[in-house]
Amino acid sequence: MILQTTRFGQIEIEDHQWIVFPSGIPGFPQHKRYTLVSIEDSPFYVLQSVEEGSLSFIVTSPFDFFPDYEFELESNMLHELGQPSPEQVRVLNIVTVKDKLEEATANLAAPIVWNTANRQAAQVILQHTSYRTKHALFSPPSGNKGEASC
Repeated sequence: MILQTTRFGQIEIEDHQWIVFPSGIPGFPQHKRYTLVSIEDSPFYVLQSVEEGSLSFIVTSPFDFFPDYEFELESNMLHELGQPSPEQVRVLNIVTVKDKLEEATANLAAPIVWNTANRQAAQVILQHTSYRTKHALFSPPSGNKGEASC
């Protein structure tokens, strides 16, 4: 499939490269299929909508910046994602860059959890957490410690 995007122009993606958000991403429930595009020589990716070329999000693995990042997925979310094993779970966070990369923030309060085996994903709104929606990427967060667990 050839996709016309705002950021990359035309890109070619295969069906097996789709990440499916059955419920959409909060604020964008009608857009359910995305693909992950690497940004060369960086820890960042673009989560690009397959259905809307102008819709994309900069994302990164939180563990590249916050090695102690940790949360627990509730059983209903694990069921929605197809009961992935810990090895099949990938976690990404949406990044906001306003003016300078040095001032970029990551939304640690609402991680994207992706089952790499079945390509199902969801943005999970964490409850009862000290993580915020705007953690500076280049300074340590104040919050829970550890890693994502199932």
